[in-house]
Amino acid sequence: MAKKMLKFALVGVGAAAQINHLPALKKLEDVELVALCDRDPEKAARVSQKFGVPTAYSRFEELLNDDSIDAVDLTTPNYLHAPMAIAALEAGKHVLCERPLARSAAEAEAMAKAAKKADRLLMCALQHRFRPDAQLLRKFVDKGDLGEIFLAKGGWLRQKTEWDSDEWRAQKRESGGGVVLDLGFQMIDLALWVLGNVQVESVTASVHRTKKGDVEDSATAFLRLSTGATLTLELTWGLLMEKDFAYLNLFGSGGAALLNPFRVHKGMHGTLVNVTPTLETSRNQYRQSMEAQIQHFADAIRGAKNPMGLVSEIVPVMELMDAIYRSAEQGKEVKVG
Repeated sequence: MAKKMLKFALVGVGAAAQINHLPALKKLEDVELVALCDRDPEKAARVSQKFGVPTAYSRFEELLNDDSIDAVDLTTPNYLHAPMAIAALEAGKHVLCERPLARSAAEAEAMAKAAKKADRLLMCALQHRFRPDAQLLRKFVDKGDLGEIFLAKGGWLRQKTEWDSDEWRAQKRESGGGVVLDLGFQMIDLALWVLGNVQVESVTASVHRTKKGDVEDSATAFLRLSTGATLTLELTWGLLMEKDFAYLNLFGSGGAALLNPFRVHKGMHGTLVNVTPTLETSRNQYRQSMEAQIQHFADAIRGAKNPMGLVSEIVPVMELMDAIYRSAEQGKEVKVG
């Protein structure tokens, strides 16, 4: 039996939409992109023409009144995530929302309530979980190949560039926060997921602001996990080096693994063995993972088992974001949960 064609609409046609979401939506065979929405009507029309999308709305309400639309993909600024997701859920539509899910745990909770009440799916776009290397790393951890993990180190240090200096990012009221919510949300989600969804017991963090804007552009955090392991995190938007630096490294009693580039070493029979599997790297990982993320969302709408990235799973990550800010503000360890 052929799968029912799902009709999608995308809201917010900025860089994230044009580089990642739109090409992925156009590529999937069982999803039809029927409408775009952006409050700049000219931009909406231009992008819909470029990607061959039949309808362009400039008012979100009009899109919500379109009963043919099954699901909405939100790639709007952070302050619009909660109100738009809640309105779309109430209009009976499933929602895929760009990360971070919201500006705070309280907003995420309200979104979760709305999804439950509407009996619709609300999922957060976490395409790093869909990277082939990340999925393999999780399997190694799952099978116990690294033994007992005692330390995980994650970092995302991005070059100081002006390309993504959307005004709203530097305004706390609109963004909810700086690099912690932007890069930290993704890194923490990825690390905890790879480790098998472990619980965090406490957070100690510090943030650093340069003169511009009222959000932090660098941060460090130390998380104590329920397993006895620790996770350290370093983040910046202001790296002064020739290229970005992103990593997730795991150290265990039986081996160690590094993500980016992917390496796995195990202690076997008294020697150290490189057990890194070969990954097919001809395709752009980021684009591939975005396609996999949207396909996963579509399959979940159709009732596939164990969807990942649902709002219920993301609320605790948002609580960690809150805890990081609280710890940085108070200059002390903050208990979680």
